[in-house]
Amino acid sequence: MAHWFHRNPLKATTVQKFEIKVSQPTDATKKLCSDLKLSRSRLLDLIRNANNSSDTIEPAFLSYLSLLYGFIWEVEPSEEQGQHVGRPNPSKLRNVLAFKWTHTLLGPTTHSSADAVYEAANMSINIGLWFMKHAAMIAGKDDINMNEAKEMHSMLRRAAGIFTFVQTEFLPQLANPPMLGSDLDPRVINAYLNQCTAEAQEVTVARAIELKHNSNLISALANETSKLFLDAANTLRPFKPEISAQWIKYLELKAAFYQSYAYNYCGENLLSMDKCGEAIKALQESEACLKKAKILCQEYGKTHGPAPRVKPDQHVVFKRLAPTVKIMLDKCNRENGLIYHDTVPGEVPTLDTKATYGLVSPIDFQMPARNSLWNFGTYRTLLGMSAAKTGREYDLPPVNEEKIHQSSKEPTNVSGCTLQ
Repeated sequence: MAHWFHRNPLKATTVQKFEIKVSQPTDATKKLCSDLKLSRSRLLDLIRNANNSSDTIEPAFLSYLSLLYGFIWEVEPSEEQGQHVGRPNPSKLRNVLAFKWTHTLLGPTTHSSADAVYEAANMSINIGLWFMKHAAMIAGKDDINMNEAKEMHSMLRRAAGIFTFVQTEFLPQLANPPMLGSDLDPRVINAYLNQCTAEAQEVTVARAIELKHNSNLISALANETSKLFLDAANTLRPFKPEISAQWIKYLELKAAFYQSYAYNYCGENLLSMDKCGEAIKALQESEACLKKAKILCQEYGKTHGPAPRVKPDQHVVFKRLAPTVKIMLDKCNRENGLIYHDTVPGEVPTLDTKATYGLVSPIDFQMPARNSLWNFGTYRTLLGMSAAKTGREYDLPPVNEEKIHQSSKEPTNVSGCTLQ
């Protein structure tokens, strides 16, 4: 598939030892803390590589959250007979461990909190980023079959589900309000959520083009995708440009690119309805949007930021759209001169604002049940631990992520996306 994505680096964190500081630790509490340390370390190591399987990452993530459960939620004696109905009370162990994390827009300096929900939320953001990176890995293959395209679509929807879960479940429970500009700032989460939803819809748009769906549907889908990218860009504008500029440029160029797609297929649809003058105006707007996208591509390639610097305007999907728009515009001009003799209006035609189907929704994520090591006895033993101190903050090196393959092979189909 010839899709190209901007991917921010994974968040860095310090080693967590899960040290027990109680007078009479039991075998169960020792094993719990040992398993937590190993589970966290293994998960952080696994997500360094976007080539790993989601069948490996997801169980490791769920296992870690299930082990962390009792530091987030209270374990009551009544739970010994079965699972708690409804949301449990916050754990009295919430603040006994301190966690340090870096944040996408705040640079390499750690930001700490003695709050297990802070840990769960930040780890979840990292897992969402991994799903987005895994989708980019699939998109970068030389040839993609339909099952792989579906997997890519699913990975982006899973990322959206995790970001939504952090937003709705973890953020309201944080001991302290999220720091402005951190990955737990609702605006940053919204940017990630809109981005991965829009990228999933890119797959839908490409498939709709390959299957020659109704041009009005393709236009509406492209328009919805463009709006999601632009909404994501707009939420990031208040933050420091030296850190957010590269990410914003990517979102803006994708918004302009899909706006060009939307007007191109709007023009095709108008011509099919014998509205040739309006079709010409729509296609002229498509050309203008594509020109804007190319300028933004060049700016993106020159903008410093955490993502690798590339030249997206050299990507096949960009190179394929320009001649498509030109051919359709030339056709409209030709037919208008020979048949319709319509006046080209001054106003740009209104795009369809809602696709009838094909819009992407997140795949819901749910907090796993507590690990079997958590019972009232374990919980009661650990209640002897005192609140942790966060300590000083310091810079962390970036996560050493494994590189993924990005194809330079050009597909032979219309959209530039190999969905076989």
